[in-house]
Amino acid sequence: MTSLHRRRAGVLAAATTALVVLCAGPAAADTSAASATAASLVLANGSAASSGSFSASHDGQTGTTTGNSAPALSVLGSQTLITSGALVQKAVALADGTSAACAALVGSGGGVSIGSDGTCTVTPGTGGVSVRLVGGLTPVDVLADSISSRCTATSAGVTTAGSSLANARVSTAVAIGLPSSPAPGTSVSVPGVATLLLGGQTQPQGAGSVRVSALYVSLLTGTVRVDVASSTCGLNVATVPVPALPLSGWTLVSAAVLGVWGYLVARVVRRRTRGVVPAR
Repeated sequence: MTSLHRRRAGVLAAATTALVVLCAGPAAADTSAASATAASLVLANGSAASSGSFSASHDGQTGTTTGNSAPALSVLGSQTLITSGALVQKAVALADGTSAACAALVGSGGGVSIGSDGTCTVTPGTGGVSVRLVGGLTPVDVLADSISSRCTATSAGVTTAGSSLANARVSTAVAIGLPSSPAPGTSVSVPGVATLLLGGQTQPQGAGSVRVSALYVSLLTGTVRVDVASSTCGLNVATVPVPALPLSGWTLVSAAVLGVWGYLVARVVRRRTRGVVPAR
């Protein structure tokens, strides 16, 4: 190959490489979000108390977290509904469009952790937990080793959610046992006292998002509500790569590459034509 041909090939290669690079555009990175709240209350006087939320989000480039993952029970103020237990709440959000959350009320020294696959592991601790339904000489409580919820979500719109109540029961004259892994939206009546909703689920941002509450208590007298261990995952969004150039830019680059091809072909044809000796 002559030096002239090498130069022409170099020009063509450079133009083609430019087109390929521009076609590639930036890499796609999905967004994700999740949050967890160990407890929130509506008291008899209409005031509210909450452990706050631990939240995680990822915009495809940077991940952030906010909130306290292990707030003290005292953040709920002087309420007398949750009388024992420790509050724990965690969430993770990743650039691949996956997120997970886990919230719980556990015994002393207990906690939660989220694995790399989004699995929530609960350590119950000691001493158990209690949610008071009725005080007085004969109190009625929801008692358990731990009460927890968990969820995951992906940018493909797939969600999972569940709740667990370890060794849970209602301490009435005849104890009412509670399922350890309740089906979503399981309702339990405590006659004359309260209605319990176990594992209630909603889609706060539509399909592809999920919120699960392990234990939601509605007292029959007054407006008191207790929401224990709620986890929310999604909505996570799959992003579409944006071309480095708009359509007009694509047209110009494509035309430039075709122009270089045409120039080279024309030069080769002219050189070969000059070298032809006419027949006599």
